[in-house]
Amino acid sequence: MDDREAIDLCRRGRPEGFRVLFDRYAPFLLTLATRMLGDRHLAEDAVQEAFAAAFAGLDGFRGEARVKTWLYTILYRAALRLRDRRRHELPAAELPAVGVAGHAPAVEDRLAVREVLDRLPDRDREVLVMAYWDDLTCQEIAEVMGLTANHVKVLLFRARERFARSWPAAALEAGAER
Repeated sequence: MDDREAIDLCRRGRPEGFRVLFDRYAPFLLTLATRMLGDRHLAEDAVQEAFAAAFAGLDGFRGEARVKTWLYTILYRAALRLRDRRRHELPAAELPAVGVAGHAPAVEDRLAVREVLDRLPDRDREVLVMAYWDDLTCQEIAEVMGLTANHVKVLLFRARERFARSWPAAALEAGAER
């Protein structure tokens, strides 16, 4: 079943349409929310909030964007709201040190990438995750973030530069822990 058929089923109140969309997109939305919020439980709340909002506003989906882009936009806004609420409730915490001793090199590399991403400003991390983990185009990221595609290209360029400047330090730290 494709996305359009699933949306049509959802509009008719059929749970199988919801299940198809949830199963198809929840893992991707959870990845983005986890990277944005840094907390799995908050990310799950954001995904739940996003799906609830999407299905409450199903009549507002006109089909001009892909379903994936529409859901990402809703999730992005839900995660920003949760992050803002969290910042007002909790004091800032230190990032935990990531130990990689005894892991295979591929795991060490992935942990180093995550550590660098965690140290980047929120917007850099968000745009990199959407571009490289979720394979969204610049236009799709622009729609999600409410920006122009050219602005997203600039953000991606700067985020990649910041990532590259941080990468050698993370790789050295990982190598020192072996």
